[in-house]
Amino acid sequence: MKKFYITSLFLILIAGLILSGLNSFAADSKKVKKLYTVREYSTTTKDNHIIKSYLSYPKTKQKSYPGVIMLHSFGYNSSYWQNLQEEFNNNGYAVLRIDLRGHGKSVYDSSFHQRSWRVFKNDTFAKYPDDVMQVTENVQTETKKFDFNNYIIIGADIGANTSVLFAEKNKIKPKAMVLISPSMTFKGLYIPIALAELDKTPILGICSKTNKKDADELIKLSKFAQNTYDVLYTDKGSSGMLLLKQYNELNSKIFNWCTKYLKK
Repeated sequence: MKKFYITSLFLILIAGLILSGLNSFAADSKKVKKLYTVREYSTTTKDNHIIKSYLSYPKTKQKSYPGVIMLHSFGYNSSYWQNLQEEFNNNGYAVLRIDLRGHGKSVYDSSFHQRSWRVFKNDTFAKYPDDVMQVTENVQTETKKFDFNNYIIIGADIGANTSVLFAEKNKIKPKAMVLISPSMTFKGLYIPIALAELDKTPILGICSKTNKKDADELIKLSKFAQNTYDVLYTDKGSSGMLLLKQYNELNSKIFNWCTKYLKK
């Protein structure tokens, strides 16, 4: 009888631990439940390259949301924006992330020939602003969830330079722009003149204090800006999107700065 009692008690304890674990798992599952919807789009450019983009927006019945276009760093892809994307989505904004040509899933043409950024020359990088234009035009025909009359752009290094050139070309200008590690020119994407044309667009420039090249470029570009040109430095660190990985608090700082200009 004593053995049976001890065995029964042991089994009860094990069962309790299992149930506790299941309840904990269920609670954790609720915590990580996404509060936003993600849709993938394919855009075939005029030269038959396929550009992949990802639109995410809050799970509410609202018809349209103020939007954020995110353009990643050279050699990366749009998934690296996830933390910043969620910051915006969870606070009522739509986000359009684009895999730039030759990056992420944007490596195929319509005949399924694969081409990577590693083999691109400057004449191919020069197509980036038009690629972004065609993506935004395509997404507008597919959904009204992203308000292209009320948007900002966030770009990092080549994505930053692409952002400026796209914004200058686009009829509807962004409410503001965040440029992480921008430069006077990146793979032939020269932006000073285009930056001067964006005379009504506030800009936040970000780079590391210890990255002298980026810091010098940020100051040079400030001379061409015609409106607000705020500068945010990290104490140290690398360049481009890597700064967001090294300084997670940058996500909140970027969000807070952007929402001064991007009104809901």
